[in-house]
Amino acid sequence: MDKIKNYNIIFTSLPLSKSDFEFELSQSFFDLFDIEQDFENPKIMANITLEKKSTMLELKIKIKGNITVPCDLTGELFEQEISNETELIVKFGEEYDDTDNEIWVIPREEYQINIAQVLYELASLSVPTKRIHPDVLNGDSKSDMIDLLDQYSIYELNENTEDINNIEDDDDDNNEIDPRWAKLKDLKP
Repeated sequence: MDKIKNYNIIFTSLPLSKSDFEFELSQSFFDLFDIEQDFENPKIMANITLEKKSTMLELKIKIKGNITVPCDLTGELFEQEISNETELIVKFGEEYDDTDNEIWVIPREEYQINIAQVLYELASLSVPTKRIHPDVLNGDSKSDMIDLLDQYSIYELNENTEDINNIEDDDDDNNEIDPRWAKLKDLKP
């Protein structure tokens, strides 16, 4: 089982140059945070380039991988590709301060940094808020849910242009006003 300390980077023994690290983020990594995710089966690789300088550390963090999410329209599970990247500067100071997302301050006597929280946040923020199955986007979906959505949709699909036209636009063409609404025009000052 992964532990938070497995995401420590010991930088004291590194030379003053760039060093590369790679971490695999699986479900056991996300289980460490005791927060319910709205995705399953994460297979994410995190690549970190740490540049050690005499007064600070510069980290470039990139994640890329796949997660399994339900489609917002059909409810079917599908694999969603995700990717994200960020940069982090670690400076040395008197006490620990990680309140800024881009600049951390760690005590001078510290010899390692833990990037688990950064990796978790980066992965969580890369999950799209709107998730639509690729088959739905291509028009190849055979889901009964799509048929129901089409049946009860308030939009009409024009087969010739494949544009979505709101039904309310058709009401604008009709100049007759419902007598109940016509009485409201009398209320204008």
